[in-house]
Order: sequence, then C-alpha cells, then structure tokens
Amino acid sequence: MLEKVKTIQDLKSLSVTQLPELCDDIRKKLISEVLESGGHLASNLGVVELTVALHYVFDECDKIVWDVGHQSYVHKILTSRGENFSTLRKKDGVSGFPDCEEDERDSFNTGHAGTAISAALGLAKARDTLGENYKVVAVVGDGSMTCGMTYEALNNVKDTNMLIVLNDNNMSISGNVGSATLNMSRLRVGKYDRNKERLKRFLLKIPVLGKPSYKFLRWCKRRAKLGYVRNSYFDNFDLKYIGIIDGNEIKDLVYYLTKIKNNVTKPTVLQIVTKKGKGYEPAENDPESYHSVNKRGTDATAMESSHVVSDTLCKLAEVRNDIVAITAAMAKATGLSAFKEKYPDRFYDVGIAEEHAVTFAAGLAKGGARPFVAIYSSFLQRSYDQILHDVAIQNLPVTFLIDRAGFVGEDGKTHQGLFDLSYLSQIPNLKIWTPSTYSQLSQMIAASLNENCPVAIRYSRNLLTDMQDFTGSWNVLIPGEQCKLKILAVGSRLANTVVQAAINLDNVEVVNVTTVKPLDYNYLDKIKPNENVLTLEENVVQGGFGQSVSSYLSGKGIRVKTMGVTDQFVKHASVDQQLEEFSLSSDGIKKVIKGMLSQT
Repeated sequence: MLEKVKTIQDLKSLSVTQLPELCDDIRKKLISEVLESGGHLASNLGVVELTVALHYVFDECDKIVWDVGHQSYVHKILTSRGENFSTLRKKDGVSGFPDCEEDERDSFNTGHAGTAISAALGLAKARDTLGENYKVVAVVGDGSMTCGMTYEALNNVKDTNMLIVLNDNNMSISGNVGSATLNMSRLRVGKYDRNKERLKRFLLKIPVLGKPSYKFLRWCKRRAKLGYVRNSYFDNFDLKYIGIIDGNEIKDLVYYLTKIKNNVTKPTVLQIVTKKGKGYEPAENDPESYHSVNKRGTDATAMESSHVVSDTLCKLAEVRNDIVAITAAMAKATGLSAFKEKYPDRFYDVGIAEEHAVTFAAGLAKGGARPFVAIYSSFLQRSYDQILHDVAIQNLPVTFLIDRAGFVGEDGKTHQGLFDLSYLSQIPNLKIWTPSTYSQLSQMIAASLNENCPVAIRYSRNLLTDMQDFTGSWNVLIPGEQCKLKILAVGSRLANTVVQAAINLDNVEVVNVTTVKPLDYNYLDKIKPNENVLTLEENVVQGGFGQSVSSYLSGKGIRVKTMGVTDQFVKHASVDQQLEEFSLSSDGIKKVIKGMLSQT
C-alpha cells in the first residue's frame, strides 16, 4: 500500500478501511530503515496511526508542529521524503528532526521538548492577525507535559482556535516522572480500560447482535466524549477536552479528528494513548533502549563516558552521604541509572525541566549537599539563566556533568554541543574542565568535591584511554624545545587528531587542554614572542577557548590562530564529516600547521 502513496493526495484517495494496511507498511519501513541508519525508533513506531490520521484529515496548508521533533519520521515519509528515507541522518540526507529548509510542510523546527504549544500558538495568532485560514495542530508527546514551558503556553492559549494532541505514551527518554505524569496516569488507567476490553470481548462473542451492539455503544461513547466529557485538568486552562482515545486505532482517530476539524472553534485537547515501540517487540518491551538506536555495525557495548560517570559517582557516594545526583529525564543516557538504583533517596529525575534542575541543584548546594547535574550540552543551554543567576552569583558548589559536548553527528543542528564553552566561559566563579580520557573524567568528578565553587566538566560521548592524569595544569603530549608553534587542543578527539597530524613534524609542541577556565596561565606566560599558537576546539569560535587565549596573549607579539566552528549551525552528518568540514580532521589540521610553520 505504501508504494501507492507518494503524495498527501494519494493518501487522501484511500478509503478509511485501507489505512490499517498503510500503517503496517509504514511500520515495516521504519523498523527496516531506522535499524540500518540509526535514529529514534520507538517513538516513531508509536505515532504511525496518529500521523497518518492527521494528514488524512487535515489539509496540506494546515500547520502541524511536532513536540518533540524526533517523532516526525512518519510525517516525513508521507510528505514526499519516503523514497529518500534511507538517507535519514546522513550528510545531505533527510534530517532526523523537522527542518523548514528541508520541506515547508515541516511547520517549525523542533529538537527540544516543550516548545510545540508555544510555537503553534504563535502560528495561530499570526493566522488570525493576518486574516488567513488554516488549522494549527501541536502534537505533544514524549514527556513534554513535564516541561515548564508547556504550562506557560497553556496559560496563554485561551480563545485561540487550535488543536493540541496529547500523545500520551508515559515516556520521555526515561519513564515520565512527577505530578504532571501522575495526573495523566489518573486519566489513563484504572477499571475503565479493563472493563471496556471485557465488554468488547463479551459483545463480540454474541451471534448476530453482538457486533452491532458493540458499534452502537462505541458510537454513544464517541458522542459523549465529543460533547459532554469534562476534565478539570485542562478545564483550568479553559480548554475543550476530548479523550481518552486509543492512539493506535486509525479508524477512531480519523473519526475524532474529522469531528474536531469541522466543529471545534476553541482551543482543544485530544488525549490519545499510544504504545511506544508498537509493532516491534524488542522496542515495546524496552522503549528506553530503543528510543534512539545506533546505526547497524556500531558496537553497542563500547565504553562510553556515561559508564565512567556511573561508576565514579557510585564509589564516591559510598563514603560521602552529601552527594546527590540530578537528571532531566535522561538517567540511563547520562549514566545515572546505577546511582538511582543504589541511592534512590539521593537521586532526582525532574523530568524535561532543565531550568528547574539547575535551580533545584542550587538549593541543594545552599542546604549543604553536593549536587551533580548530568545533562547533555545542547539541553544545558536551556538553563543558562539559572546557571548564571542561581548558581554562579552565589558561588554554589554545583558540579555540571555536560555529556555529548562537541560534534554529535547525525542528530544535527538542534543537538550539537558546540556552544557550551562560549556561554559558560563568560560566567564568573564557574570553572570549566575538559577531560580527554576516561581516567581524567573520573579524577575531575572526584576533584570537583574539593572546590567551593561551581564546576562544569565537559566531555564527549567517547574519550581516550591513555594520557596523563588530571593535575589542574595542561598536559604536554609532544614536547618541543625552542619550537615555533604551540598547538593547544581541547577535548579527546582533537587531542588525538593533532597528535597524529603533528607526530612527524619538527618545531611543534602539542598540548592537551584540560582546563578551559581558568586558563593555564603558567604555561601561557612561558610562550615567547617569536612563537606562534594554534588553538583547536569543538565549539564555536566566538567566545570560545581560542578567543580567551588570544585575548590573554594580545600585545605580546604572539600570533594566535583559532580553529573551531564558524558562525553557523552544523547540519547532520557523521562526526568525521563534520570535523572535515571545519578543517579539524587530521589532514585539515596538518595543512594549517604546515602553513603556519612556513610563515615563521
């Protein structure tokens, strides 16, 4: 059936009875191709029926905003990108998130949770202001109801004609937590679901009259939900509420969405329940592990930084009862699952609420605890104000464990960890450490407990295994007496790459930078005026490590060249391709080194 659906018009030409077959075909395509290319599998398997129903009912001019954007794969398949879907997350291929540059039917770029209702409200208000005529739908799922920004938007939607589809699968990346989730669960579970299934099975066993009776009762239920069911949870926001609907039942979805599209003129919530990972048993049984899968051929058992974080924190917590750990819905991904199991009373998962996580940590530190906040680099930027205002101004000893720093490859521009050195370096009182090896990472976590100030430990997913220990000073990897060029490399990938590039070159000294703030002033003060400096970092050049070095050495007659990411957002590709794009590959760095040496 999928072969016949090349456009949205092809989809609309199908009968409702043909849609289940189409959904089965799409699910098979997702399983086959995402397991091959890597990407977000479980969340997309859960929204197949919802996505098909939305495009079947609504028009191409209507705006659908996906929250979080990683559940938009089916949308991409249905909007003329199905034939190129094998290029998912590859360089110049289909993005793993909505991208307006890729297709105008991606109504808004979404990569972080909690933004869809705000964005959809803006689109709806723009429509009303300009006198245009289209529908606006925000698809909210995967933990976005734990995000504070969602409630800020709900507080503002009154009197706006828009639809909010609450895709309720009780999951973010880890399982959902908190009172908001509990309220959703109270709506979702209980005797109602069990009794409904029992009644259905009983009626369908009755000859002749059973099936018509069931259909009649389902019709009555639909009418009641559309017109009479109230829900105080959403009533408080003056929203019309319809639910709870089986989100993996395509015919029911088409029915409700059609009624809503044609009859509802106020902000409306349609709550559906979907099965994350539906149709693929391993993902159904373990949706967290299958939330995002590696491309085929990747060693899933390889050592990662998160493993070191887990082991180190657990060992430290054995002898210090003031250590607490905080995550924002990513316990397993950031390495805190083992800590959670061993020290449940000292572990806090705050849901997708990075701002709250940081200020909460500030309060813990103020009260005498030693909090470790583990968050991906691209998500930590959401809490910049809290880091500055609530932690740094009070000089509180909060340790930030910043995972996935630098290039992240296929996840692309919404997830690149290329800004943290810049936005953190400008904050007073905050120290920034950058391990290149697993042993350095472990040593830094322990050393942060000796600091009476905030510390940010910034690292990529994979580190090196062999290099000097962390001492607080930079490590010289290739010494060069009376050398012409000092190369200062931040992070494991660039430290390893520059060693390979410079190993057979004369007049070069290679240094592994382990502290970005403060700089190693003892080392910098020894650089002579006739020597040149090359800095390398997986970070934007503006405000980064290189500019800090250049500023400190200015006026001393020392030429400083900074290499990093230029003023742009980095699209999805492999990490090697991204490094090559900015001349940070071995060949690119070697070319720059030779050029600088020739000018000395």
